[in-house]
Amino acid sequence: MRTPYARPVDLASAHRRLTMAPAVTLWHPEIVLATSITAPPARRAVALAEPASRPEALVTQLGTTRSVLATLADARRALGPAAAEAHRRAEEAASTRERVSATIAAYRAEAALDDVLSGAWRRMSALMEERGLR
Repeated sequence: MRTPYARPVDLASAHRRLTMAPAVTLWHPEIVLATSITAPPARRAVALAEPASRPEALVTQLGTTRSVLATLADARRALGPAAAEAHRRAEEAASTRERVSATIAAYRAEAALDDVLSGAWRRMSALMEERGLR
């Protein structure tokens, strides 16, 4: 009887290495170290100009402020007595109709004064924003 030749089993050679590209490649950064570090050039500190540095801007702002204050004073002189007179008329009115018309006149004078005040407030707020105060 003839037996087939049995090859010796070599387990070590049965494992073959497959050369396959991986599905995911990790990033390997190249790190470069500086040989010398130089300081950045020195910069001058930024400073806001004070009013003494720019008197023309200060003169303009003072003029605008004086204008706003003058407008408020004129409105107070004109509308304050008108509102007070309307309130006095409302208190001394003999009929309901006179009382209502005097009260409406007082409200109109006060509304006009409120409009002047809110306009002055907007102008002063704009001046403050220009100066960086708001």
